Amino acid sequence: MKLAIFGATGKTGIELVKQSLERGHAVTAFVRDSSRLDIEDENLSFVIGDVFDSASVEQAIQEQDAVICALGSGSDLKKTTIRTDGTINIISGMQKHNVKRLMVVTAMGTGESWNRMSLLNKFFYVTLLKNTRKDHEAQEIAVKESGLNWTIVRPSGLTDKPRTGVYDVGEDIPALRSKIARADVADLILKELQEEVLIQKAVTITN
Repeated sequence: MKLAIFGATGKTGIELVKQSLERGHAVTAFVRDSSRLDIEDENLSFVIGDVFDSASVEQAIQEQDAVICALGSGSDLKKTTIRTDGTINIISGMQKHNVKRLMVVTAMGTGESWNRMSLLNKFFYVTLLKNTRKDHEAQEIAVKESGLNWTIVRPSGLTDKPRTGVYDVGEDIPALRSKIARADVADLILKELQEEVLIQKAVTITN
């Protein structure tokens, strides 16, 4: 499978690239700086660009089988639209080049999953992470209105622990411990691209 990965130099994005290559997929990593992705593989290529630039986004999407969007702003908690605007450009490029399958990583607490969060997590989300939440909410609206074969994956609190392959996934599940390894998020996404059982669904992943 030919995959374009946006947000490829983020922690989740790096896991997605690594695991995609392990599974034998051909990966196009969309990056601003290829030196930030220290992986060498004959099945890995790069498109250098900015997600706010629709032309470079389109270049990465051409002739792909699926697109994975793991855009983020790192540790920067300031107001941003990188997820929303970047995703809108991705959707536009997919529509133009007739690429139908889209996987998007957002966060638990977005959309319907808000009601499954603890009071403490809600407090952090509406205070410390309020800008992130606003960006994710607008991002998800764009995805749901895209007309594509989309799946939204909402991780609970992300960790850097190794992949386990054991986790809970569902549209209406609680996250009691609110933790999930980025490696397991990548595992779910790549399994879903093969199985296609979560199309048009927004699911939480936690353990």
